[in-house]
Amino acid sequence: MAKGSSSYTDFNNLMQQLDKNQIAPVYLLHGEEYYFLEQLLQKIEDVVVDPATVSFNKHVKYGKETQASDIVNIARRYPMMADKQLVVLKEAQYCKSQDAILPYIENPLDSTVLVWYHPGKKLPMNRKLGIAMKKYAVIYNADSVPEREVSVVAKSYIERKGYDIEPRPLHLLAENSGFKFSTIVKELDKVFSNVESGNKIREDQIEKFVGINKEYNIFALQKALAKKQKSQVVEIISYFMANIHNNPIVMLNASLFNYFKKVAMVQSMDKKTDKEVMSSVGIPFFAIGEYREAARNYSGKKIVHVMECINDCDLKFKGINQTSKDPKLLFEETILKILDI
Repeated sequence: MAKGSSSYTDFNNLMQQLDKNQIAPVYLLHGEEYYFLEQLLQKIEDVVVDPATVSFNKHVKYGKETQASDIVNIARRYPMMADKQLVVLKEAQYCKSQDAILPYIENPLDSTVLVWYHPGKKLPMNRKLGIAMKKYAVIYNADSVPEREVSVVAKSYIERKGYDIEPRPLHLLAENSGFKFSTIVKELDKVFSNVESGNKIREDQIEKFVGINKEYNIFALQKALAKKQKSQVVEIISYFMANIHNNPIVMLNASLFNYFKKVAMVQSMDKKTDKEVMSSVGIPFFAIGEYREAARNYSGKKIVHVMECINDCDLKFKGINQTSKDPKLLFEETILKILDI
């Protein structure tokens, strides 16, 4: 049986296997990248279940309200007026007495396709069920796409949908989505709905359809901080505070932390070429100058103090470090501290 994987390439390989009607009797779909999980589950359903008999041969149960023994009983039945039936246990992590499924996993029916759908935290692979899955099932580990790979994966996804995109709008989209692939997919749905297939997606289309203010956004704030442009920083922060529902403070703070983490990496690679830095840190060519300038403006221990300020703000947001200040005021003060470093 195929072993688990988490890359976009392996996701596509599994989708291609299903296209070729290469169907396994048991699948374990688990991990954090929900887009991959949902797409695979839908693909399995499309391949396995005949729409004419779907009411007879598709069974979806939920872990909180289903015993593993119930799944065994359903899986042992034969399909009605079809070659196969589909049995899906969603939220499988909540299913009690999971080991009761073991005899079936070890000896499944060819006429049943069982999907053990376990989103979020992965199934422990060192326990009985995990060991059995490794031996008898096709496993897909839907790990979150690493930040440095998100742009590559997103571009591949865009091209498969029949579009093209240049580096700058792609970076804008990725960073605005917190470098989370599932979020990028949701935002792209808005773009695809308004841009005809076959076109190259422009930066202004990302701004318009995703809802990014052209002048006042997290990228403009990062750039202003990198250049230590106090008046521009204050102007952007004022806009954020006046439109807080579109600019969640926790996300803004997290984006700044990721940004300055990359600045610190660039700073540590001062003797490296731009190409080496871009490859290692994962920043686009058009942003290398900005990162170099930020590295100079926050040299030495300054970058450490910046990271400490942002981290302290985050801990106060989460209630770990106590504060009586309003979150908006706290974030504003953090930004001004960074400017003064």
